[in-house]
Amino acid sequence: MKNLILIIFLSMSICSCSLIDIHPDDVVSSQRAFDDVTYYQQALNKVYHDLTSPINNISSTDYATDDFTNVIRGYNQTNYFIYLWDYQARPQPHMWVQQYNLIAMTNIIIDNYDVVPVKNAKEQEQKDVIFAQAEAMRAWFFFNLLEIYAPHFDGSNGNELAIPLKLKLDREYLPQSTITEVFTQIEQDLTDAEDKLKDFTPSTSDAHYVFGLDAVRALKARIALYKGDLETARAYSSYFIDIELLSSDDYWMLWGDQYGSKNQEVIFMTHNLSDTDQGSLLDYHNQYETNNVALTIDFYNEFEDSDVRKGEQYISNSTRRPLKYLYLADENNSDETRMLNYKYFRIAEQYLIYAEAVREDNSDRALEVINKLKVARGASPLTTLSLNQILVERRKEFFQEGVRFYDLKRLSKALGITVTRPNGNQLAPGDAKYTIDIPIEETNSNPYIK
Repeated sequence: MKNLILIIFLSMSICSCSLIDIHPDDVVSSQRAFDDVTYYQQALNKVYHDLTSPINNISSTDYATDDFTNVIRGYNQTNYFIYLWDYQARPQPHMWVQQYNLIAMTNIIIDNYDVVPVKNAKEQEQKDVIFAQAEAMRAWFFFNLLEIYAPHFDGSNGNELAIPLKLKLDREYLPQSTITEVFTQIEQDLTDAEDKLKDFTPSTSDAHYVFGLDAVRALKARIALYKGDLETARAYSSYFIDIELLSSDDYWMLWGDQYGSKNQEVIFMTHNLSDTDQGSLLDYHNQYETNNVALTIDFYNEFEDSDVRKGEQYISNSTRRPLKYLYLADENNSDETRMLNYKYFRIAEQYLIYAEAVREDNSDRALEVINKLKVARGASPLTTLSLNQILVERRKEFFQEGVRFYDLKRLSKALGITVTRPNGNQLAPGDAKYTIDIPIEETNSNPYIK
């Protein structure tokens, strides 16, 4: 399966052991890559390193939603073709390719667990923790692919074909597994990772950059919500809803100060390599600015003026361009900078998962939790709570973060949401276009995918 393998990364530069010092200080040969636990950690660091790139961030799916308008065929054509729901047009395949590339990296770590020697119990514990992080992230990457390239799981369609379950680093062509089979593998990986990470506490300086126990629980809550398993979603999101949110005055820390002592809102994020020679080839400029991307006027008007998320620091008042990853100069930040610290899992998401999971059985508690978020963001609290109001709040909180497509895919039918383009083209509730086509390069090369 040549398009799923792409590269064997062991011959590449691999990051130094420290997660904070994530620049590649060493080149680890394939002969030495698993000689000891230190090199095993470096292999894992390569996965973390590659997550800093926007091409590995599934936020491109946002262009298929009703969040953005005015997307033109600029430097980054991906935005334009996804905006038109033209999924086979180049260069759409990057999401498929990059997620499987990340899976290949985690497979190398998982496959070589038994090869890595250990000298003592401490090294054995470290090896187990590295293995668990690789398992957890592989589950996450499979889930991303499942939600993009397979029909949404509705409880009755588990036998429908989804994606190939690539669990080994080889060139074997694989057929598509069913939705149920992929979810079973995801759950198996996460269950084992959760068990291995239960006694692991990363250092304070590394905590937000490590896919540890909190990240596993946050992912399990997200997956359960998208599967409609509200009981599990409630159980896992409940780990986070007593963590205090930033006040509206301190909200800037979420995007501009990852080290702020008050900033407890990040569960897992990537390092910022934007100002180094390791910075991504695809940055804020060609992702948003060159393509003239703007939030739709209807969405922009959903925000109250008092809502900090509408501030000029996060949405340009003149162009409605999203600015979360372009941190402007202000009293807290002396220079404009491209912040590529992608916040993949945040406490606010867990608040909203919990509110949705308990709304039908305990509407008062759901209202209490969602109002904590709204008040923290400077918005007016609600007096009643509907599913649509939760979806609106998720939209305000997560624009530019690759969440809206998933939400529309799972709820557009129930809420009757139609996405309409200026030329009249529509994405109807439950439309087949919510399942992005497997790239034609893959279907042409793999005889088992039709």
